[in-house]
Amino acid sequence: MIKNLFTRIRIYLLEMYPPRNLAFSLIFFMSAWNGIALLCSATNQETIVPKTVLVFGAITIMLMLLLLRIMDELKDLETDRQHFPARPVPRGAVFPSDLRLLGLFIIGILLSLNLFFTQSAPIFLVVFGYACLMYKYFFLKALISQNILLALATHNPISYFLFLYVASLYRNNAHLHIRPGQLILLGSVFLFFSMSWEIARKIRHLEDETTYQTYSMVLGIKAALLIPVVLCGAALIVIYRLYYDIFSGFSFMVMLLVFLLMVMTFFRFYRRRTNFLGLKSITEIFIITTQLVLVIEGFFKL
Repeated sequence: MIKNLFTRIRIYLLEMYPPRNLAFSLIFFMSAWNGIALLCSATNQETIVPKTVLVFGAITIMLMLLLLRIMDELKDLETDRQHFPARPVPRGAVFPSDLRLLGLFIIGILLSLNLFFTQSAPIFLVVFGYACLMYKYFFLKALISQNILLALATHNPISYFLFLYVASLYRNNAHLHIRPGQLILLGSVFLFFSMSWEIARKIRHLEDETTYQTYSMVLGIKAALLIPVVLCGAALIVIYRLYYDIFSGFSFMVMLLVFLLMVMTFFRFYRRRTNFLGLKSITEIFIITTQLVLVIEGFFKL
């Protein structure tokens, strides 16, 4: 029976949280950490942070994002059965009880790491508390679950809280002051990324719409396509504002070129032309490219 449980959990992880998701979560942590460190490096000497803090912080982000995935799976089970019957839980390959056990196990690890080892327990509890509210639709399920815009507005701030967790981890262990204004701006980049990705993956042409609610259904195709482009453009401007005297011109050129590729892809989608990449994929590429620039610049300059 235990063997069957592990087999079902393995199926779930391979399909719904594969290794590439682990890589994305690690990049999130590293880009947030290096982004903060680069801002501090202009006015502070080099600092040494215990390696265990970096490891536990990265594990926290990876497990927290997995926990959010599991929470979404459980709270949207009926919707998934209707619209995504091929997923592991709706098709019966994985049981809801399996995910509840896995979720409890992950919560135990997260609490152990952050209550005793990271020196960032307060902000972690805020992040975890917000995730629990998301799981319960902020006790307004009838309202939020039926309104994709309210879901966007209430759920996506979790990315900002995850960024603040990394900022708290850095401040408490590097013992450096971080300017609030710069922190707010950098955090907005991660929020813009989260919102752009969420919208981009739920845009369809009118003839492809179903009863599943999408942003193009609610906002119209033009507005739905425009918002991710504007948000990613705003993120690019913020990064330039924060790092124009730190980054190389080549880094900005790479980010700009990928952004222009994203704009072209969205435009071609609107014009109903064939694209090599989908909206979700090109948005992910822009986000990952930008985050990798933060990681690489930090590697060479810190």
